[in-house]
Amino acid sequence: MLKNYFRVAIRGFIRQKGVALFNIVGLAIGLASATLIFIYVQDELRYDTMHPAPDLTFGIGHDFTNDRGETTSRPTVPTGWGSLLQDQLPEVVDVFRYMHIGFPYSMRNPESDNTLLTHDGEVLLVEKRYPNVMYFHLLLGEKDHVFSQLNSIVLSETAAQRLFGATDVVGRQLEMKHVFLTDEYIPLEVTGVMKDYPSNSHLQPDYLLPIELLDYYLRKNVGISLTDFLSSMDRYQAYTYVQLAEGADIANVEAGLQRMVKEHLQDKASRYQPFVTNMTDFHFDEKVDWTRWNASASFDFIILFSAIGLLILLIACINYMNLATAKSAKRSKEVGIRKTLGSSRWYLVGQFLLESVLTTFIALALALVLVAIVLPAFSTLADKDLTWTSLLNGSIMGGLLLIGSVVAFVSGSYPALFLSSFMPTKVLKGTFTLGKGPAYFRKTLVVIQFAVSVLLIVSTGVILQQMEMLQSSKLYDQADQIMSVRFGGGVAHLERYQALRNEILNDPQISEVALGVNMPRRENFGSLLESSFVLPDISGDQEYNWKHLRGDYHFPDVFDMELIAGRSFDVQYVNDSTNYVINETAVRTLNMLPEEVIGLNIRNTASGEDGQVIGVVKDFPFESIYSSIKPMVIQGKPHRQNQILYVKLPAKDLSSKIAKVERIWKTILPDAPFDFWFLSDEFGKMYYAELKLSNLVRLFSVLAILIACLGLYGLASYTAEQKTKEIGIRKVLGASVPQILWMLVADFLKMILVACLIALPLGYFLMGNWLQNFVYRIDLSWSVFAISVAIIVGLTLLTVAYESIKASIVDPAKSLKNE
Repeated sequence: MLKNYFRVAIRGFIRQKGVALFNIVGLAIGLASATLIFIYVQDELRYDTMHPAPDLTFGIGHDFTNDRGETTSRPTVPTGWGSLLQDQLPEVVDVFRYMHIGFPYSMRNPESDNTLLTHDGEVLLVEKRYPNVMYFHLLLGEKDHVFSQLNSIVLSETAAQRLFGATDVVGRQLEMKHVFLTDEYIPLEVTGVMKDYPSNSHLQPDYLLPIELLDYYLRKNVGISLTDFLSSMDRYQAYTYVQLAEGADIANVEAGLQRMVKEHLQDKASRYQPFVTNMTDFHFDEKVDWTRWNASASFDFIILFSAIGLLILLIACINYMNLATAKSAKRSKEVGIRKTLGSSRWYLVGQFLLESVLTTFIALALALVLVAIVLPAFSTLADKDLTWTSLLNGSIMGGLLLIGSVVAFVSGSYPALFLSSFMPTKVLKGTFTLGKGPAYFRKTLVVIQFAVSVLLIVSTGVILQQMEMLQSSKLYDQADQIMSVRFGGGVAHLERYQALRNEILNDPQISEVALGVNMPRRENFGSLLESSFVLPDISGDQEYNWKHLRGDYHFPDVFDMELIAGRSFDVQYVNDSTNYVINETAVRTLNMLPEEVIGLNIRNTASGEDGQVIGVVKDFPFESIYSSIKPMVIQGKPHRQNQILYVKLPAKDLSSKIAKVERIWKTILPDAPFDFWFLSDEFGKMYYAELKLSNLVRLFSVLAILIACLGLYGLASYTAEQKTKEIGIRKVLGASVPQILWMLVADFLKMILVACLIALPLGYFLMGNWLQNFVYRIDLSWSVFAISVAIIVGLTLLTVAYESIKASIVDPAKSLKNE
């Protein structure tokens, strides 16, 4: 019987090649899209599961309340908490701490003089127990001894290649310098080479150093030993992880932390509220950023992508069900004959379900081929390390088989039950009619399809508009032209800055060069300082805690900061190094007008420096637009360490200008590595999740609409075919081609109208809620919804136009010749 099922199914495919092709291609694209989405979602959900015991490893953080009553959540705790907790609680079987110190490290290969500057998160100072708690895939070296020497260093494959041009480098020497840790370059021996960290790990270091390297710095600059540092109960902090025993009670661990804090901090205990978080929850932790340089993700994005995947599958299923029920009339005589010859209804149900299963699994095989082809490009777009192993993962393959089975059953169930219910006597007498039920069912499915498509277009439009708003800020206007070069933090000497600036500005096409803090505020290296100020002329000793940007006199000019009162810094005024320009928000905080604050005395309470307010600039977002613009002062004096050289390049011929700046740099600063990026790169990192979201949503929305168009084309083809004789009669009776076209497309336009009544309010509600996450956001304009409707109407008309026009211009003599 099963053999007969297959024979009949294959004959049906051959007889109705067009329908089979549409079903298979539509399902294949839908399954391939859903597969890519689910691979991405699984990778996100498996964040930090590569570590030795992820379910038993917890990070310790705390909520800290300062003197002003402001509470911040921190991913670090005082260094002594972890080891003391292990001593007091038997549930804690291991403790691990690491340090991350801001500002770049210079790593130099003395053999070739190749020097690299590191970025945040690339260098960690770790305890020897690091491999016990964290992922550590050592390729070369002895695992038990890689951190046994003070001057040891472990490199990732990528770091080894960049420094030495090879990975077999154990035993070779490199030199390291850091503005805080060392006075000069110190020799280190490579004791190990480790595999690059997966993209779904919250830590992705390229250089691992023993934490004992801190001892020299601590003794020289702080006056304490490393042992004292690692025993601090309140002053010095580190990232701290605890590994718990199987079955440990988390509530008991947190209670033990509370008791320990109260016992050892006493009066200060009220400032510290400790908590523990499982490392597998770090990635989606919206309260705490556990790395600072690798921002947490939003679980809402996972829900969104999963929903898109399911919607794409739904559209693919709707296509199949529509075409199958639409073509059912052609198989009515086949059903009638089979029933007359003794076939039971359930035999026929099995036949039609098998056809659905075959269609689905042929489409699934094609989908796997498509996924294999596009996976590298998708991996790049999603910024993931996705390979064939990601696809061949047991849960993915099992999920695909389950999805294929569900799709086959759901897509084939209604056609199977519907076709098998035909009465053989009516079919064979020619009195059988489909009735309105199947037509209403198909129209309902098409309305759902249109509604999903409109919703996706609206969502994509709103997301893209919000992303455009991110890129329309004052800082972003020329972000592709403003080159940033690391200068401070031990890279270059400030006394050489003026000579460097003058030489660069000898090029008339380079308009501005300045020195300032890292912009926009993103990573730890470029964190903006917050300082306390008093304005004795108006508020006596009242302190204002404002953001504090520092740069040279030309810093505001590079970013085209717009003055609305007073003046900017001027090289003719020596005292401008202690004077300030403030923003509009700071003026509003004082309840004054911009013109009224000019000339006010202002004092930095930390440094004791006195100066005056000389200007007011228009507000601009110097942080993420998730945060409101805060009161800010700009001082015409560079920070001691946080120094970035900004060069505003012409829009054309960027590459030659970059090369010229590098030549000048190497001439004036021959010992300083040249490490540059563009301001747009910083914005890309700041809005990494949002930009990735917009790219992926745009891609899968287009695919979903493409699948819907395939289904519409097939349905339009069937509709035109079914109405061939009706069209011929109408033309004989005088109907024009436009009238025939309107008859064919009118039903589709009515279904679009119903779909829009469903999708537009839903889209307004959902995207309105999403925009609430941003402090600065677009207004939901009617134009987004109007354009979405226009797109879906236009695509529908284009999709059905070919078959409709072809049917409307057929000679009625040909369409009626069988009558």
